[in-house]
Amino acid sequence: MRRVSGCLVLTLVLCLALLLGGCTGGEKAPAEFRVGLLLNLSGTTQAISHRLAEAHVAALNAQGGLEVAGRKIPVRLILADTGGSIEKTMTAITQLIQQERVSAVIGPYYSREAIPAAAALESLRVPMISPTATSPEVTKGRTFAFRVGQPDGQQGGALAAYAYEKLGLRRVAVLYDESDAYSSGLSRFFGTAFAARPGASVVMEPYHAGEKDFHPHLARVVAAGAPALFMPNFREDLTAQVRQAKAAGFNGQFLGPDSWSSAHALHALPEAQGALFCSNYSAAAADQKLLAQAQTLADKAGVVLDQNGVLALDALDLLFTAAQNVGSTDPVSLRSGLAAIRQHQGISAVLDYSGGTGDPVRSIYLMGLEDGQITLRATLSPMGK
Repeated sequence: MRRVSGCLVLTLVLCLALLLGGCTGGEKAPAEFRVGLLLNLSGTTQAISHRLAEAHVAALNAQGGLEVAGRKIPVRLILADTGGSIEKTMTAITQLIQQERVSAVIGPYYSREAIPAAAALESLRVPMISPTATSPEVTKGRTFAFRVGQPDGQQGGALAAYAYEKLGLRRVAVLYDESDAYSSGLSRFFGTAFAARPGASVVMEPYHAGEKDFHPHLARVVAAGAPALFMPNFREDLTAQVRQAKAAGFNGQFLGPDSWSSAHALHALPEAQGALFCSNYSAAAADQKLLAQAQTLADKAGVVLDQNGVLALDALDLLFTAAQNVGSTDPVSLRSGLAAIRQHQGISAVLDYSGGTGDPVRSIYLMGLEDGQITLRATLSPMGK
């Protein structure tokens, strides 16, 4: 993903604020609860989330809608395509706020899109819940931005602690996309947390977006003698990276963050077996009653229930809970309702927003790949504590 300058992001945010200013308040109660869904429609895993979200809303509406302030109102889910770029994300926000008049937004999924989206929606005073964006910049200094998964610092710290204390590692290499907010952010947090431990060292190996031949990078990793390789990257790169790492002579431990959860092609790859990675969702650790309901929705939608889909369902339920608790679908009231949520039982985990930010206090899971199957290895505490 190419870089987009901070000046361009700021310009787009200011233009949106000027264009849409005053669009979200002062109107009578709506006849329906309008929720925007910001997705990159070219992504398979996000298409799964879309179908699950649609199935969830359809099931709710079949029962008369969501009960808010003593009356049931239908929920309308309105899809907007980010197109995988900041410019298209801003266009999608314009559509959702100015034309569709949504009360809240679910998404975007990737940090590179969620960061500017959060800035724009903050200025417009419309709450946003990202199911999977992990960069701390998404919620930092903002009151209208929330997330369902753990942010980079907590995830990277927890994995670093496990690698050092449980796996006994003292040297780890990191192969990361320096142009991507998710990849570069997680590499920094993991590397810093790991290197801070006695006798530990980290070999950082950056690459550029669009590269296909990773052999030069991996040759340096092998030459450095690191017994483990952390790759906080996306499925578009991971399959090639794992295969090329093995071809380069790397026979150590593969480590990954939560992006590996939705890299379905990687899970069956022979070279990837034995890998360990973080996830915000484990079927074994999930609330089984809610998981059964989610599986019913997945069956109706004809999709596989994965981390992205589960977190999308959790995001919707957080929003519905907030609306019911405050008795309103007004954007500002919804924000207050989200910030006040405590010990909410989601599918993926118990979610608590008592920390004063849009980041939940929650568990994250360490998963293992064996014979093409994903198994729960451990439940990790935030920051590895």
